[in-house]
Amino acid sequence: MTKIDKKISDDINLISKIMEKNNLSELEITDGKYSYKLKKNYDENSQFISHKKSETKDNKQIKIEKTENSLKSPLVGTAYLSPEPSSKQFIEVGQNVKIGQVLLIIEAMKTMNEIVADRNGVVKKIFIKNEAPVEFGEPLVLIE
Repeated sequence: MTKIDKKISDDINLISKIMEKNNLSELEITDGKYSYKLKKNYDENSQFISHKKSETKDNKQIKIEKTENSLKSPLVGTAYLSPEPSSKQFIEVGQNVKIGQVLLIIEAMKTMNEIVADRNGVVKKIFIKNEAPVEFGEPLVLIE
């Protein structure tokens, strides 16, 4: 875990209360010096919190996860990591992928939408779990 100073901690607590009061699942705020993005973690019913200084590319997070270069969800739905429940996953961490390769499926309105790689590279992280709900813009897979 990254240690954060009192001002940032107080800001995060205030933003968390605003989210709770307004029943928000995600909120992003920039105050010129800092950017804050809070997002509820649906698996543990807690919040994913990150902050970074605007003038640097340094990303410090309470949960260290690199998401700025990740493939993000183009729609809201349920994510599936394999074509069928008993099938092998489309991808694994460490696997090489090519542009256009199917990475996962998102079911939305009873339609299965294939999510494909937008670049060639190696799968560094899979941010979602099988059969998990995903939101628009949520990080799905990190390919480097």
